[in-house]
Amino acid sequence: MSHDPWPWPGDSPLDRARRVARTYREALLRDAPETCAELDDRCRDLGQSWVVPKPLTFGQDDLLDADEVAEMCDVRPGTVRQWRRRGLPTVDTVDGVRYRVADVLAYHADRRIRRANMAVNPDMTRDS
Repeated sequence: MSHDPWPWPGDSPLDRARRVARTYREALLRDAPETCAELDDRCRDLGQSWVVPKPLTFGQDDLLDADEVAEMCDVRPGTVRQWRRRGLPTVDTVDGVRYRVADVLAYHADRRIRRANMAVNPDMTRDS
């Protein structure tokens, strides 16, 4: 088995692609900011806003609906509901199901750790 030099073993293939794209974007922003801004706008127009970094505008204890979590994580709301079925904690409110920001971040950190462990020990199963 060959050694994978990727420094973030918990990254999924999509995570890797996004890190690579963001690395290129950072270089473009540094060397050609106007061109980078034009491409950022084009990416947003194509529904790919993930390429442009955005600060976390929510507090750790803020409660978000599925659409807000999806926007924060650059995924579709259906993906958030899938995470819920897989164990993402929820909070029942009078306005419906909500997700605490800290729980969403912890859920993602746990997924990365599990993926990293799978990379180290590919014989592990989900039930191990």
